[in-house]
Amino acid sequence: MPLSAGPASLKFWLLSFAILPALMMPVAAGAQMVTPEIDRADQPFSYFSKPTDVIGVMNAPAATEISPEGYLYTGFGELMFFVGPEKQPLSARVRTLEEGYLPVISYTVTHLGIEYRFTAFAAQVPKSPASDTEATGQIVNFIRITMHNPGTKPGAAFLTTALRYQAEQTTQDPLADNRFRRPVTAERAGDYQQPGEPFRGDWKYRIGDGSCLREDRTMFVYPQQPAPRLSMTLNSHYNRIETVSNPKPNLTPITPVCSASYSIPLAAGESRTIDLRMPLTPTKEGSRENAQLVSADFDRSHDEVVKFWHSILSRGMQIELPESKPVQTFYASLVYDLLSRNIVDGKFIQTASQFQYHRFYLRDSADYVRMYDATGYKDIGSQVIGFFETRQLPDGNFMSQPGQYDGWGEALWSFGEHFRRTHDLAAANEIYPRIVRAVDWLIQARANDPLHVMPASDVRDNEYVSGHLTGYNFLALNGLRCAIELASVLGHTEDAARFEKEYADYSGTFFSLLDKASKEQGGVLPPSLDAGSWKGTDWGNLLGVTPEPLLDPFDPRVTATLKSTQARYQEGITTYAEPDDGIFLHHYLTIKNTLTELVRGEQDQAIREFYAELLHTSSTHGGFEYAIRPWGSRDFEGNIAPHGWFAADYRNLLRNMMVREEGGSLHLLSAVSPGWIAKGKTIRVSKAPTYFGDIAFELESSSENTAVMHIRSSFDHPPTDLVLHLPWFLEGITVTADGKPVAASGGTVHLPSTARDVSLAWKHRSNSTMSFDRTVASYEAEYRRRYEHLLSTGQMSPLSDPWQVPE
Repeated sequence: MPLSAGPASLKFWLLSFAILPALMMPVAAGAQMVTPEIDRADQPFSYFSKPTDVIGVMNAPAATEISPEGYLYTGFGELMFFVGPEKQPLSARVRTLEEGYLPVISYTVTHLGIEYRFTAFAAQVPKSPASDTEATGQIVNFIRITMHNPGTKPGAAFLTTALRYQAEQTTQDPLADNRFRRPVTAERAGDYQQPGEPFRGDWKYRIGDGSCLREDRTMFVYPQQPAPRLSMTLNSHYNRIETVSNPKPNLTPITPVCSASYSIPLAAGESRTIDLRMPLTPTKEGSRENAQLVSADFDRSHDEVVKFWHSILSRGMQIELPESKPVQTFYASLVYDLLSRNIVDGKFIQTASQFQYHRFYLRDSADYVRMYDATGYKDIGSQVIGFFETRQLPDGNFMSQPGQYDGWGEALWSFGEHFRRTHDLAAANEIYPRIVRAVDWLIQARANDPLHVMPASDVRDNEYVSGHLTGYNFLALNGLRCAIELASVLGHTEDAARFEKEYADYSGTFFSLLDKASKEQGGVLPPSLDAGSWKGTDWGNLLGVTPEPLLDPFDPRVTATLKSTQARYQEGITTYAEPDDGIFLHHYLTIKNTLTELVRGEQDQAIREFYAELLHTSSTHGGFEYAIRPWGSRDFEGNIAPHGWFAADYRNLLRNMMVREEGGSLHLLSAVSPGWIAKGKTIRVSKAPTYFGDIAFELESSSENTAVMHIRSSFDHPPTDLVLHLPWFLEGITVTADGKPVAASGGTVHLPSTARDVSLAWKHRSNSTMSFDRTVASYEAEYRRRYEHLLSTGQMSPLSDPWQVPE
């Protein structure tokens, strides 16, 4: 909300600054922008100025990054591409996924009238895994370059490929720009690891017979027909004729080696292709693996990859909407999270990405498990939650990051939530002794703590403040509730009574402290209960209502906290502050607010945030974490995408918009976009698992003012009712269910759980036309306005941000 929006907005703006004084600083001392010309009307919108993408194989312990330029980066090197006779380095910012969500990435550049279309994916060879629970074997990256002459006259295509160890480094961090750190060996399964090898300037390279070799290992394979011109390096000193091996190398990490250049005549309208293959791990010359690499076929492997992912995606919850972007992001997000699920030493390990966050986090994985369970992948949820026990310490605490106590609550809540969705008594009985040990730890930890809550932390992460963190205690109370529930279900009545007594004492103590801290901070929920002048940045204090309501959704403190964070939104999403470092955009943190707004029935705000969240994704639907400055360069400078926690949270969000549980009720269509309700448009959901069983429905708008909803359910134990939410942009709504009129109240209609056919009629309250395309167009116009201000004044526009997703 803009600073000038009125007294109420000003009050919350100033209140937020009292909590986060760092926001008074400039956005960033050197913040700059990027030319708006990168956003072309003939291409899909991609938020990032320097995007990164992933190609990989489910369960593999590593993957390949598609760099901002469009190169392929692994632990061992980077395969580069150049076009034109002058060897222009590739620059392909906008990419697409096959069918909108499959991990087959394409991007096109046009140079001197010739189109170069790159298509890349990864596959296991000689054939794909037999099942989605099988550990992976040899993985190969496939790259097909299709060169097309769209003109009416003959023309030639010029394509060059070469290998380097890494890209340039232009920051203080000892990493190539927007690449992940490698090689790293994990101390234990689930810790950060990346295969690879450190650079050596004396590596001996050879190129010939269709292969580039480093020492005796194949780095990539190229076709020998049409015959390429080979050279040891991309260019030669003094334009000398060089050999295609370097017995006395003197290379730097950024030197392109093993250059293969193709000159291909093309008739008008003609296309020709070149296929390259790059092993994820280099293969030894003469080995069976090398023979498999050389013989691997692009088309056969492509067909296997598509078939594999179709089988995975068809198993789970299906959503159809009149807009493609929300749906494609829903499915692509599942793919991204499964590409980050590894099998190591026989264990299923969910990581946050295959890149810079390639490790296991309890807090992230709790949302992954919930997402898998709630969208039709309970088997995968069970596999992922099975790794949680490895992060229980000898004293009973659950902790995946030293000094961070959110893992305790996340773990126990996950065990309880997983049981609610699976009803797996065997798994619950197996984990139960660990739950008892965890509660025993909590009791002792609280007894030893001076405030008698979850112990204080001094780790500068998330809330970025030391002290007793509000979020750690919200999560712990959720976890303790689940411990009580499991103890009761499993018949451990004495434990249940003991846990309930602990909950009563803990919640009373905590909420008393929270009341005091909230009053001191003007009525908001502070990130920390007892910090000094710096109270931290918003994080766990946004969890009072989600994932489970510990506070009434309309508690004044919840309302104040929502308004406080929304007053500091930039580009429509949350900001994240660090002392002495200004503010950043934070992508998936926004979703905590959006989930809360669904429960509160604030549909219009939820949809605004929904589109703002989609706005900040790539054209391949990848989200990020933070590190991007508001209205700046749109470059995450090393905090690369796609981020798995965004993917999981987004799927949880869209699922909850369609169907969500609240107490004994099942809520349908908690928030829909105005663009989804119009003559001839349909919202369709199927294979949606809930606490009560599966449900499917479709809402068909038969005219501008009427619709019919068909519901098909297979409940194991029916909910008390179905709560259908009526869109905020409609009024005068009349509803009949199976031929009987049903009264609407407070923006909802309560239907019997047996309802099957519902008819609705309405009038339009407003002419709202919110959509993803309108959001993009509005953002682009505002970005251009700010860019022109920068060009004319040399100064960034003021921090105040009046922009919002357009009505």
